[in-house]
Amino acid sequence: MLQQLRKAILPARVIAKVVAVNADGTVTAVTDSGKQYRAVGTDAVDSMVYIQDGRVLGQAPALTHYEIGV
Repeated sequence: MLQQLRKAILPARVIAKVVAVNADGTVTAVTDSGKQYRAVGTDAVDSMVYIQDGRVLGQAPALTHYEIGV
């Protein structure tokens, strides 16, 4: 039950395109809808990444995706 609760309250994971790699160990990334994130981690400019809770989780596939608000 605790695992289900943790999954329910975790911040959303987003897919964003890296637009800048910053000198302080962060990246600036932008979603398709234009929302900008600054996240801890590194990756190449123009790559797609997963971001959750202010951290880069890893590379995301460069596929067409859709954001649906609930």
